[in-house]
Amino acid sequence: MRASIAGAFFLSFLLALPIATTHAIDISLIGADPGPNATGEIPAWEGHKNMPCPSDYTPGQYFPNPYKQEKPLFRIDHTNVDQYTDRLSPGQIMRVKKHENFYMTVYPTRRNIEFCPEFYEAVEKNRKTCTIDENGVLQGFNGAIAFPSPKNGLEAIWNIRRMYVGDDASALTCRRVVSPSGKIKKTMWQTRVLNYGETRIKSRPFDNPDKIFQKIRNLTTYPADEKGVDFLSFAYLDDNRLEDAWLFMPTLRRVRRAPSMTNGGQLDGELTMDENGLEFRGTVNNWDWKLIGKKEMYVPNNCYDIFLPDAEDEDECWAQDINPERIRYELHRIWIVEGTLKEGLEHPYSRRVGYYDEDHWQPVLADRYDKRGNLWRMYEAYGFADSCNKMRMFAGYIYMNLESGRYELFGGCRKQLPTTTIYDTGLDESFFTVQALRKSGR
Repeated sequence: MRASIAGAFFLSFLLALPIATTHAIDISLIGADPGPNATGEIPAWEGHKNMPCPSDYTPGQYFPNPYKQEKPLFRIDHTNVDQYTDRLSPGQIMRVKKHENFYMTVYPTRRNIEFCPEFYEAVEKNRKTCTIDENGVLQGFNGAIAFPSPKNGLEAIWNIRRMYVGDDASALTCRRVVSPSGKIKKTMWQTRVLNYGETRIKSRPFDNPDKIFQKIRNLTTYPADEKGVDFLSFAYLDDNRLEDAWLFMPTLRRVRRAPSMTNGGQLDGELTMDENGLEFRGTVNNWDWKLIGKKEMYVPNNCYDIFLPDAEDEDECWAQDINPERIRYELHRIWIVEGTLKEGLEHPYSRRVGYYDEDHWQPVLADRYDKRGNLWRMYEAYGFADSCNKMRMFAGYIYMNLESGRYELFGGCRKQLPTTTIYDTGLDESFFTVQALRKSGR
């Protein structure tokens, strides 16, 4: 059950943004600087003009790496990390220093994310309509990005809390929890996500009297002793309302109401329920938010080949850390947002810091601090642009315990799961009901 709940939110993390078919785009509409940085290390935004969709592409196929022949610029490891600390997060620095086998290979920066016309239309509307009410809840949202140029931390975090992930999505997904000694516990799911309300910017809206934000259905396919576990959850537009969830257990042949997981609830890995599937999906009002600003940082990007079709688990998942050989890092301008837990509330974290790329407002890194204020965990996401899916795809992401070396890796397992996420497939509401869940084992 615990693994199934974790997997249920995987697709809401497989964050993506639509990509336009034209290049007359003003990327500054989402708060990004379209020009290069002062040194030229960050180039001007280029979009997809050099990334045509292959003529033989089929939905679910992985996008080929357009930068396969590029040579790295340099490598950051435990011997030289102190030279680059001004462009790294505290979590990255601690990771490289503690894990001597881990390193960061830095490549030329490629700014290749575009947005569909509907996305820009929504952003333009949001500039006129988006507000935050007296309860700290977003109002007047039209999809896409609520506050492309946020004035404070509260506005910035709503960009993450209501991040666009397509009208719907379907995928086969993999999660591996790796002990400090390298022992791997693997779970795989078939996951489907249906979005409601203003987040549906391409398809017709559903009638929504219950004010649903998102429905997720998740069927476990591996391991054998968990196969057939089917999980359904409803998230609501009211940020202060707990999710509803139901679980079908093959051994009982019945559907049971699943307990609502609190924001700080933890399963059997290294994440909490308010970050599961995203870098932040919790109750906004539990935290005091501060917008730190923008900073040039080395972050994962264009990670097309991080997981190869023929790779074994042991090749991808090492003891203490993942195999760094195929992770691509680039220099990007990053929004930094800090959340401090409000007085009187319980949570494993006292402080959380998120890092979001200016070109798409999606998470690339996060640092987590324990109740004593010590750096404890980090998050890192491995994304790439896909002009066929018209999405920014995520190959995977990691939640790492920096103290113990235990980590939780989502993505990969391509020998068993050869396809990637498919978006905007026209999923029907009837699939996301308790009645449909009851039929799961028949």
